[in-house]
Amino acid sequence: MFQLASECMQGCGFLEYSLTCPVAENDALNCVVCWRDETNPVGESIGCAHRCNANSAEIKPMLLSIGGTVTLRMFSAVAVAMSLFCVGRAGAQQGQVAQQGQPAVGASQPGQSATNSEAATKLTTTDSVTVTAPGETRSEQSIDSKLLLEAAPGTSPIQTLARLPSVSVTSADPYGAYEWALRISVRGFNQNQLGFTLDDVPLGDMSYGNLNGLHISRAIIDENLGRVTLSQGTGSLETASTSNLGGAVQFFSSDPLEKLHFAATQSFGSFNGLRSFARFDSGSLPTRTKFYVAGVYQRSDKWKSVGEINQRYFQINAKLTQFVGSKGVFTFYADYSNRQEVDYQDLNKVWVQKLGYGWDNYGDWGKSIQAANACNGVGSYPSPVSVLAANEDPCDAGYFGAAGLRKDFLFYANYKMALTNRLTWKTTAYGHRNDGRGLWFTPYLASFDSNYRVVSPISLRTSEYGISRGGFLTSLSYETSHNTLEGGVWFEKESFDLARRFYGTTLAAPGHSLYDFPTNPFYTQWAYNFPSTVYQIHLQDSYKITPAVNVSAGFKTVETNMTGNLVAFNTGLSGLNPTASAASYAQGSLQSGKAFLPQVGVNWKLNQADEVFADVADNVRAFQAGGNGFGNSPWGTSQAGFNALTSSLKPESSWSEEVGYRHTDNKVMAQANYFHVNFSNRLLAIQQGPAIAGGASLLSNVGGVTTNGVDAAASVRIYSGWSLYNAVTFSKSTYDSDVTTASGSIATRGKVAVDSPQFLYKDELTYTNKGFNAHIGADYMSKRYFTYTNDNSVDGRFISDFGTSYKREEVGPFNELKLQMNIYNLAGAQYYSSIGTNGFIASDPTSVSNNTLQVGSPRTISGMFSVKF
Repeated sequence: MFQLASECMQGCGFLEYSLTCPVAENDALNCVVCWRDETNPVGESIGCAHRCNANSAEIKPMLLSIGGTVTLRMFSAVAVAMSLFCVGRAGAQQGQVAQQGQPAVGASQPGQSATNSEAATKLTTTDSVTVTAPGETRSEQSIDSKLLLEAAPGTSPIQTLARLPSVSVTSADPYGAYEWALRISVRGFNQNQLGFTLDDVPLGDMSYGNLNGLHISRAIIDENLGRVTLSQGTGSLETASTSNLGGAVQFFSSDPLEKLHFAATQSFGSFNGLRSFARFDSGSLPTRTKFYVAGVYQRSDKWKSVGEINQRYFQINAKLTQFVGSKGVFTFYADYSNRQEVDYQDLNKVWVQKLGYGWDNYGDWGKSIQAANACNGVGSYPSPVSVLAANEDPCDAGYFGAAGLRKDFLFYANYKMALTNRLTWKTTAYGHRNDGRGLWFTPYLASFDSNYRVVSPISLRTSEYGISRGGFLTSLSYETSHNTLEGGVWFEKESFDLARRFYGTTLAAPGHSLYDFPTNPFYTQWAYNFPSTVYQIHLQDSYKITPAVNVSAGFKTVETNMTGNLVAFNTGLSGLNPTASAASYAQGSLQSGKAFLPQVGVNWKLNQADEVFADVADNVRAFQAGGNGFGNSPWGTSQAGFNALTSSLKPESSWSEEVGYRHTDNKVMAQANYFHVNFSNRLLAIQQGPAIAGGASLLSNVGGVTTNGVDAAASVRIYSGWSLYNAVTFSKSTYDSDVTTASGSIATRGKVAVDSPQFLYKDELTYTNKGFNAHIGADYMSKRYFTYTNDNSVDGRFISDFGTSYKREEVGPFNELKLQMNIYNLAGAQYYSSIGTNGFIASDPTSVSNNTLQVGSPRTISGMFSVKF
């Protein structure tokens, strides 16, 4: 009924559009599409649609139906803002579009398009490493599905963000898949101080302890991601997060394809790596329905150690889209994930020096029993741990093993509708269930029988997690010729269970696998339930003062209410701790949040290629749930300690400022930023008295952190098929004051914040010719401190990677054949990767007081073969 009309392009003031935009497969193009009623003899243009995201295979129209005969897909609550583009406005509204699931960037932005026939074709996300977001009032960059798939299959989407400026990512494995050691920090804020969402659904702070969400690798199969967008400084107001003191990471899933489709991928790699992926797309059915079902199985060995060293997971995704009438679309998504990850041993620099770069856990029960006996003063340690001196912590140098087990089920249902040609509504309801176990064979509590007789010097200690949460998000967007007014509500209710239990072993065998949930504990130290509710309201307006100047202003109100209930303590063999009482464990309620958190930004378009922007934002972080001695949790103390907190403890907060410049033309996309952050009310669990006297660990406000820095990134098309990407960051995060404890003062004032490299550099050279692609990149990170007094650190590191692929289309019965090879750590560098895996301490000049380091994985090669039907 409708076709693309070139005269509509002229009417809209744009010359660039794509006929394949609505149905392009697995691509993130940006285009302008106009529609003409073929039944209209005059050929009158009746509507303009802008920024088709072919990953979602959606068109965002200004006019959604004419006479009820047009069926177009609705998208975000701010989709109607695109009509401003259709009257020749500058691209200042893209902030609202990107925040609601649209491509955050686009080389062919209408705001950047020429108004004459000699306009040059702009760079797109298909031929650049990363792209700035023209029109945005803050720093925002995206990586599309093509670039995500350039990485080795199974690589965490978090790992791919390492190429962006101001981002540092570290992991103990080559793929960033090992959650315990995977760390991302942005402009001085660590992972649990950022915000994460998938299709607007909150993922929590993605911490290993599973406090209020799940890791992105468990929420969606990597191949089903359409795009990842990072706001380095301030996340959008509508981001559903209680932890985004700094920026926000938004993940967007791809939509079902328009045509019947089947894809299969098989990959192999170093350390017995194996990954099998398959996806079936139904295509558009007569019922105006389309869906896909996808599954993946992956396994690989740890790159070091022996015994139970297999890392594996199984995952299924399903997504369905149903068009409702001519003005609405319903989407349903479901994910099931089962992960089994055997841990890498946390290290210190003395162990790496004396035991070797590849040292890990024993993986042998006989040696583990010998080491546990030695730890308790009986006999000697097995080789090579026997070379360690008594003051070099040989007891913790190795255990039998440890693991993290996670089972997750996540779903959401979303409905989007155009109520009028100016008013758009969307709502999402979601649910999430998690069951998890953290396993550790510990020599610090023996296994006992029912008569309190020791049967083994080792027990299996668990941290046991359970999450049941659900919520909804709803928002409305209304547009006039100068304004886009948008507001919404987020509500979530959660029940979080956390317990510390011990399971028995024998002298002959561990009795439990690192791959299974254990049963029949002989002792429960404590068990908590944390019910919580989150309320968030936001309102913002984007106002176009002139065609070149756009101002965005708004605020959010957020409140989190959480209660810690002790449901069990000292059960089972209660005689193991006969003096335990409920008073040793904190219980009670805390509220965090703030009634008014403003955010203001401005974008000034200097000309077709250049613009400047600035923004400020206020944010707050909710308190973390946790048991006795469990991280930085207010409940990780005694009842008396908790009572002392309730009247004085304030949640962490931040004030972020940013100013930047962007340039976009047919050869270069570049962005440079200056940023300043005041991080206030930093919370730290510190000992309030001599540990030997049983002094409780109490969460305390230890002052703030100030961050100043500059970053820049540029993607340059240097020749036909060749492009070069560079990103650089200079920043410094320092503590504002000393820390006072019951035992004295810790000199932290002016010290550099832990795990905050002051210099980052990334580059990548890419060549593409028809179906061939090759890229080589490098990543440098400067020195990082792992003590608050800066008396110990790890050196800077430089790693490189290489990848190449070749694909052919229409080969026999296949729509596409593709071969790919990736090499991680091309030069085989040895370096320290993640630090602070067990937290940070004030001082460790001899490198034996806190085992908190992970070394990086060696050179890793993977190969992949994929087919599409």
